[in-house]
Amino acid sequence: MFKNPSHEKLQKRIRRYEKKLTELNHARRRLERLNRVLMTIRRVDLLTIQEKNRQRLLHGVCEALVENRGYDNAWIALWDGSWRPTSSAESGLGQDFNVMVERFNRGEMTACSRKALAQPGVFLSRRPFVECPDCPLSTKYDGRSALTVRMENNGVVYGILSVSIPVEFAEDPEEHELLGEVAGDIAFALRTLELEEEHAKVDEALCESEQRFRDLIENSLVGISILQNGRVLYQNPEQERLLGPLPRPPKLAETDGIHPDDIQKVTEFYQEISSTIFSTREIEFRFSSPDAAVDRRAMKCVHCRASAFVFRGKKAVLINMMDVTRLKELENSLMIQDKMSSLGRVAAGIAHEIRNPLSGINIYLNTLEKLCDREQGPDKAKQIIRQIQSASGKIEAVIRRVMDFSKPSEPEFVSTDLNKPIDEAVNLSAVTLRKRKILLEKILAPDMPAVRADPRLLEQVILNLITNAAEAMKNMRGDKRMEITSSVEGRHVIVKISDSGPGVALHLRDKIFDPFYTTKNGSTGIGLSLSHRIIADHGGSLEVSSSSWGGAEFKIRIPLQ
Repeated sequence: MFKNPSHEKLQKRIRRYEKKLTELNHARRRLERLNRVLMTIRRVDLLTIQEKNRQRLLHGVCEALVENRGYDNAWIALWDGSWRPTSSAESGLGQDFNVMVERFNRGEMTACSRKALAQPGVFLSRRPFVECPDCPLSTKYDGRSALTVRMENNGVVYGILSVSIPVEFAEDPEEHELLGEVAGDIAFALRTLELEEEHAKVDEALCESEQRFRDLIENSLVGISILQNGRVLYQNPEQERLLGPLPRPPKLAETDGIHPDDIQKVTEFYQEISSTIFSTREIEFRFSSPDAAVDRRAMKCVHCRASAFVFRGKKAVLINMMDVTRLKELENSLMIQDKMSSLGRVAAGIAHEIRNPLSGINIYLNTLEKLCDREQGPDKAKQIIRQIQSASGKIEAVIRRVMDFSKPSEPEFVSTDLNKPIDEAVNLSAVTLRKRKILLEKILAPDMPAVRADPRLLEQVILNLITNAAEAMKNMRGDKRMEITSSVEGRHVIVKISDSGPGVALHLRDKIFDPFYTTKNGSTGIGLSLSHRIIADHGGSLEVSSSSWGGAEFKIRIPLQ
């Protein structure tokens, strides 16, 4: 049969045009699809930026992937660090997806899930209906392919994203790339939500901690204030009770109401914390409280601690004040009680010391009466009167020492020769020591340098130590010895009271200075505690060790003036 060459050329040209038209139609469909996918991605990106709820974010992403018919269905599953399922979402699958969730809850993963989690990039299942028979969703993919990709951010895998896609676009590299970007955006959004949740928890914990701290400060029994640039920026209710409401100048900066004996040390304290670099300083002082106008007894004694710190980027001072007025009153009462206890132990000696002059006075009075009857000369009478005055003076001196020792008073630090309170304490206890046959030796350094001290309080300490030593040796046999020495070592004056008694056991040496601790029947247990406190208030120390005779040796150390 004869063929027309022109007809054959026309047929080839038609087939070529039809092929080009097919390619153009495919390119158009591909372009339309990519446009739908890009629109979907824009919606997903908007969701990842705006949505702050994890579950709504996952559902919104799945719906956005399906809504524009970019994908037939989409689902997301999340796991925690131990690969326990935490959240899931779907679109286009309905109740069929519940079977998949149940498998995940049992710890079972489908083949496509395991493969997608094990590799970067997109895993393609061309025919899930055939390739994944164990997947409960495989029937939903008849005639379609599946793309599954893990959602990862900074090396942390949060879960997987899976979509159903037409077979003709399943191997499109741009499709894979765009889906990978969506998975990355979702992972980034999940990481952002994690960080925001962590920050929210931290902020909440910080608020709770701040509230607890504020409650603690506001209800504290210690007065607390913040001082910066000479101004009181904050004070808690207890500080307001002590010093009055704000605004007010710092109490340490003014001398009105400060006890006259404390003005100098308070002024020096304030200058130090205001003008020099320091860490912590402490002071005790007395002042008239805000209610002193209606109560003359409203003189307060406070223990104040100042600590340097930074407040709002600037140097400041944290002031803590504790009202120790009641403590001082109690301490004073205990001190008086201890004095009375000490005086009770030497009462017999005092009575004996008074009885002898009194007996002499009575004898002299009888003699004077007889002289008057006999009308003897005035010279003899004057001599007897002088003897009476001498005996009376001795009684007065004893009574004065007892009264001076026992009366309550505030510490008065003056320049003191430490040998004088030693002599007074020895004189007050001399009779008791003689009655108990205790040999006392004094070795006092001459020309002792002065110390800043309260001589009456130091006399109390020394008398207490002498009395304790005498009590310890009361039932001993053999030689009973006691030695009191004073000396200078470096920048300190040293006083030692040593005895030949039983001493203080090593395991008790840390306890005997505790309040109310005693090993003696009928003792208050406060003498050594108060003595230790008195010496500490003088800036010194009180220590116990063994004497050269095997008894106790108490060592008092007081700094030089």
